[in-house]
Amino acid sequence: MAAAAVNDVFAWTLLALALAVSGGGREPKGPPLAPVYILSSGAVFVAFTFFALRPLMARLARRAGPCSSDGNLACSCAVACALLAGAVTDAIGVHPVFGAFMFGLAMPREDGFAERIGEKVTPLVSGLMLPLYFATSGLHTNVDNVQGVAAWGMVVLVVAVAVVGKFTGTFAVAVDGTGMGRREAAALGVAMSAKGLVELIVLNIGKEKKVLDDTTFAIFVIMALTTTVIATPLMTALYRHQSTATTPEIDGMELKGGDACPA
Repeated sequence: MAAAAVNDVFAWTLLALALAVSGGGREPKGPPLAPVYILSSGAVFVAFTFFALRPLMARLARRAGPCSSDGNLACSCAVACALLAGAVTDAIGVHPVFGAFMFGLAMPREDGFAERIGEKVTPLVSGLMLPLYFATSGLHTNVDNVQGVAAWGMVVLVVAVAVVGKFTGTFAVAVDGTGMGRREAAALGVAMSAKGLVELIVLNIGKEKKVLDDTTFAIFVIMALTTTVIATPLMTALYRHQSTATTPEIDGMELKGGDACPA
């Protein structure tokens, strides 16, 4: 999960850089120094989040008990700050998700503070907001634009490159760089191959800026959904054999209920 978080940080940084170079996506484009303003403002926001806001939230976490009314107040403050962080980065010219993501990354972990907030927010996000965003992406996608052998051949090629690229890189580093077992490394490669919300956000931004036409957008959305759907059966296939007395359990890699963890 930490490796996936670092991967997302780099992805959002590159996206922020792309938006800065394009003037923040505003039409018409701003003055020539707009990219410099966006990058510098984004850097100031990240520094403020980690070096000023994080100590304040840590202090609030120490003061609030896990079951007290102060704890509920702390969770409410954290949610409000996450929304405010998204509004700030949106005003800067970077996608709002970047601000909320950086705030969540800087959230203090003392006394299970971040976990308590996650328990309160996850049902709302996963049960309502996330499905609505995926539905919106589906409304913007017209699969009928993918027609002909060449177009569907491109779909197969894009899916293959997306899976092989992520899987091979992750597997090689896990086995050769860390000495991880092959099955665990393969499971990690499968999990990292799964695309999710970040990819859909980037694709929607690319479509809004006319970087991707309707056909290309549909191809990449199909790729993102395909890699996510196949992650669970592939992970289940890797861990289909239960641990026995002669087969040692793999620490931290047990698959429960057939769930996969897409990065």
